[in-house]
Amino acid sequence: MTGWKPRVAAGVFGAALVTAAVVLGTGTAGTLWGLTPIVVYAILVLLDVDVVLATLGALVIAAVQTGTAPLAMGELMGESLGSFIAVVGMIVLLGGGLGRVVTETGAAATMVRAVLHGIGISTRLRFRLGVMASATLLGAALGTLSGASALLVPIVLPIAAALRVTPPSMAAMFHAGTAAGLVTGPFTPPVVTIMGAAQISYGEYLLNAGIPMAAVVWLTGLGMSHRIQRWTAGESYPEEVAEDLAHEPAAAKRATIGFLGSMAVLVALGIVFQAGYTYVLIVMPVSAAITALFGRMQPGAALQAMYRGAQPLLWLFLLFWMLNPMLELLEKSGAYDAMQRLMAPTLDDVGPWLFCIIVLLVGWLGISGAAVAQVVLLQKLFGPALASAGVPPGAWAAVLLGSSQIDWFGPFPGPDMIGQMGLARSRNLRMMMYNGWAIMVANLALFAVLFFVLT
Repeated sequence: MTGWKPRVAAGVFGAALVTAAVVLGTGTAGTLWGLTPIVVYAILVLLDVDVVLATLGALVIAAVQTGTAPLAMGELMGESLGSFIAVVGMIVLLGGGLGRVVTETGAAATMVRAVLHGIGISTRLRFRLGVMASATLLGAALGTLSGASALLVPIVLPIAAALRVTPPSMAAMFHAGTAAGLVTGPFTPPVVTIMGAAQISYGEYLLNAGIPMAAVVWLTGLGMSHRIQRWTAGESYPEEVAEDLAHEPAAAKRATIGFLGSMAVLVALGIVFQAGYTYVLIVMPVSAAITALFGRMQPGAALQAMYRGAQPLLWLFLLFWMLNPMLELLEKSGAYDAMQRLMAPTLDDVGPWLFCIIVLLVGWLGISGAAVAQVVLLQKLFGPALASAGVPPGAWAAVLLGSSQIDWFGPFPGPDMIGQMGLARSRNLRMMMYNGWAIMVANLALFAVLFFVLT
């Protein structure tokens, strides 16, 4: 972060600290001033402050305005390790570890080749279908946009170059395909968080929210990749992009069988027994162990792979760990009660459909940060009003999904969008924005209809 933004961020934080001290000193707790930490959190994130640092800043402000002493704060941080959101953070770490095992055993690349071979790559349309299907599969399995696309790059870019597929078109495929996987994978961070917040099963989540959004994202992205190909026909990969297929370990096919088989059995058991989100804490390491065993990876090597996969996601766990105490302190300040008192008359009168639309827009345009953090904030702010508004769990899951994930695509470019461009070797942000806006508009229309049906 360079230029004027650090100075503005420091000024915002300083002003918020003063405000928090005044709130504490004047005894104005229980008013909307108690929401200062959330406002500061959103502003700092918009100013490109690291999201973990922004969360820490918001936590400090919440502690000051509630007069929470260091010893009490230590107890709160300790209790946070057993909270719902911290459990989700651990699931994310385990998911990163599992993804690394799947990658290093060659199972991920084998799945991609199997999809491409099954669909065929004789035409651009078949190639698009194969790339997007592979991206969806990897996004669901690995729980990450950039990780899934990074695996695809060495396999599909040489084929794209031979078929004269343009880099902006490839970027659109990567973004839409992996996003569809991330909202449907049974153990991806947003899916696990939404299931826990809405208290619904995986099957209910898929039916009410996951599959509808994934289908719209996938089909819109497929259509836009075709249009972008036509608009950018003059852009192509350089001739020196040669086929560079990653080495496939000898046991890759067996590892693939182990991974897919273990996941199928464990997911089926979870659905049959209606397992909660904590079941994922068993699924992840068991699936990783079976994949490593089938892939003939030594136990020590498998653990090292798990460590390497989890390491880049440590920041996310720290974010979740600090976010829970911040939300607890906000509840202690009475800010939630004040907001609910203010909004109750309006929200009670609008009806369930409009209630869902309002929350969707608040989450999409008003709350920035990690998607899981957005879900938790919305649950805290609006969860108590669900019963009186007449919003059923399935509709609430759809609200949480749309409000936390539509900002992947717009209205402004984000790191996920830029990351997909970089992996596809595209520098055409304008085309990427067109793709994002098309998916964004399609999803807003989808959720407007979905809320009508579900409520």
